[in-house]
Amino acid sequence: QAPARPGDAREQVLALHQSLQRFAGFDPRAAHAVELAYFGGMTHDEIACLLEVSVPTVERDLRIARAWLKRELSAEPGRP
Repeated sequence: QAPARPGDAREQVLALHQSLQRFAGFDPRAAHAVELAYFGGMTHDEIACLLEVSVPTVERDLRIARAWLKRELSAEPGRP
């Protein structure tokens, strides 16, 4: 495996940010849940309370978002 180049991490973060913005166009609540969970460090209970939905809804939103983002990021040009 080749060592990571300095720009690789920045490019990955940028690709994630752009993909999350696109996803927000389809499902704003789920995109917000992703931001709260992964960037805000909030628990599912905290997110459910803030978004005024149930914990199972938060979990479902996060599963959908993860699947969408995984597919989207794997389709990015230059990605394996």
